Amino acid sequence: MAPSNATPHNPHVVVVGAGILGASIAFHLTLRGAQVTMVEAGEPGQGASRVSFAWLNSYDKNPFPYHDLNRRSIEMWERFRRRLGADIDLVWGGELRWSITPEGAEALAARAKVLQNWGYPARLMDAADVRALEPDLAIGEMTAASYTDIDGHVNTGDVIRACIAAAEARGAELRTQAPVTGIQLSQVGTAPAKVEGISIGEQMIPCDAAVLAGGPDMPALAALAGVELSLYHTFGATILTEPIAPLFKHIAVFHPAHDRPPTVNFRQFSDGVVMIGATAPDNQHDGDRARTDSDVAEIMEEAAAIVPALQGVRVQDVRQGRRPIPRDGESIIGFSDTVPNLYLATTHSGVTLAPIIGEFAAMEIVDGATIDLLQPFRLARFRSN
Repeated sequence: MAPSNATPHNPHVVVVGAGILGASIAFHLTLRGAQVTMVEAGEPGQGASRVSFAWLNSYDKNPFPYHDLNRRSIEMWERFRRRLGADIDLVWGGELRWSITPEGAEALAARAKVLQNWGYPARLMDAADVRALEPDLAIGEMTAASYTDIDGHVNTGDVIRACIAAAEARGAELRTQAPVTGIQLSQVGTAPAKVEGISIGEQMIPCDAAVLAGGPDMPALAALAGVELSLYHTFGATILTEPIAPLFKHIAVFHPAHDRPPTVNFRQFSDGVVMIGATAPDNQHDGDRARTDSDVAEIMEEAAAIVPALQGVRVQDVRQGRRPIPRDGESIIGFSDTVPNLYLATTHSGVTLAPIIGEFAAMEIVDGATIDLLQPFRLARFRSN
């Protein structure tokens, strides 16, 4: 018997949201033969995806199933890039972090041990190791360091544009400045209601299945179909500098003095632009700084103390936005159990997870697969808890 969420072999799927997750899902759906309409309330990639630090990693991802999902997705990025056939500024080189307190050194060692036991290639370093790896950094009072050479970063905007272009080349349609005003449901007898169309103003787009990948708007979008999502939002901000000469000899991502907040984090695009993230102290659920001009000036001063090459460098953009995170910090991926052809995709670490969520979602929607690796991330877990 076909599963209740089975769709036609070449279904028409409406994907709501053209950020990193929506764009990846749309692209992968077209690879599996679906007809796709992408619907975006604003312009592609201008929501949470634009603010993302876009560090490809599984360093702080717990518990193991969530770590494993991120790890698997990291290893899919090269194939994802090849399938897109575009330059997405995918940079490898690993992530370096260090501590400046004895307690921080203990925490680094403990985390490295957990990651090693999970098969993630973290290793501890001392000051001499760090100087050999990155001689131009101002180490200061370092007590320990760790390096994970599997990590990287990517240009999120380039990925989104490449996904949309590739999907359109396969017949997908993109509608921008098109906020969803309704989700039309139909019900036959006692069977669960199904989505029959997505309303954009006065127009309804008929569909065999719908995907909600609307970032911070997910609770409101899901509510249009009577589905409740439990998310919280964090304030996200990233600073972009003018292009400068390469900062790093080997690494891709840098998190210095991670045990004494506020912290400043760095990565550099291939064109020389440096992206800086800054986390506020003691504010887990609303954690980024760079809310004001004085914040930005303070962050740049802190950054230059660690990376002297940033002294006097001009800031060319400050990106701010809200980031959606499911209540338990993990992903929500899969069909709603109350509206069985409505697929939900929302998560922290959406950039890291874009390849795996895109491919797995397309398999579940088009082929009727039920992917074991996604079982811990279904919406129904919140009711069981």
